[in-house]
Amino acid sequence: MKFRITALGLLLSSTLILATVAQADDATTSSLKHISRADPETMLQEATAELLVISKAAREYAAQDRERYYAEVTGVIDQVMDMQYFARGVMATYASSRLYNSLPTEAEKAAFRDRVARFAVALKRVWMVKYADALLKADGETIELARINTGNESADRASLQQTIHDRKNQTYLVQYSLIKAKDGGWMIANVIVENINLGEVYRSQFAEAVENHKGDIDYVVDHWVELMLHNESAEGQDKPGATN
Repeated sequence: MKFRITALGLLLSSTLILATVAQADDATTSSLKHISRADPETMLQEATAELLVISKAAREYAAQDRERYYAEVTGVIDQVMDMQYFARGVMATYASSRLYNSLPTEAEKAAFRDRVARFAVALKRVWMVKYADALLKADGETIELARINTGNESADRASLQQTIHDRKNQTYLVQYSLIKAKDGGWMIANVIVENINLGEVYRSQFAEAVENHKGDIDYVVDHWVELMLHNESAEGQDKPGATN
């Protein structure tokens, strides 16, 4: 089974955490514990600042205690990304409302809900490991953040675009799709990196994994971290948190 996310995509899928580098670089300890989600732009800016502070401090200890670093990054991700929504999008028809409503027993519906919940945890782990590791390598990128109109905006949907300028004077575009959660706060629902829709990439990979494992959805859910991170480990890239 081959997974196809480019190195650029893996790095830039984390660009929420690379913005406003200059503002966060002077901080030495994390002071922002609660991310305001009342406005999408404010949310991204605050999450960015907090993550950069966390990563700067982690450069002193991450090599010895990677899980401590991952736990702190996860604390921010949990506030700003609707992983349950994203997970159901990745699982597609395997987690659709139509399928759920067609299940004849409450036991089957409970198993459905449990499967989605387990996959959301696994998906978050993969996402977090990839961009937490990328964040440690951030070195002075500058990013501009602006709202854009994709034609899908409404009172409960918004799109933000980051224009990333690296030190080699190359420019990359990253688009965030955001939705309002049930509590009224904004959450990240998907990311598009240089026209690569990460939700669609993961969806294709999930469907391929299910097919390769003879329709065993639970196997794919329970081994998602291994399936997604093993390929990079095999190429000599040490990815703590992967299972082999």
